[in-house]
Amino acid sequence: MSDKKTVEHTLEDGIGRVQDGAENLFNKAADKADDLASHKGCAALDAVRDSVADQPIIAVSVAGLFGFILGAVIARKS
Repeated sequence: MSDKKTVEHTLEDGIGRVQDGAENLFNKAADKADDLASHKGCAALDAVRDSVADQPIIAVSVAGLFGFILGAVIARKS
């Protein structure tokens, strides 16, 4: 009976270690991705993101106008 409990306990410990290791691996990967994103990002992109979040209607209007002008230029050239 004690051998069965010992085996179960050993298996649970092993599974726990595997889960902890996987969690640490995923946390390190997420931290690395956050570090890369923060280093590659610039202040201008952060400002644009904040402006779009604060004034979404203006952002959609500007994007639509830009798309319309770009479409007109492309249509005129072809």
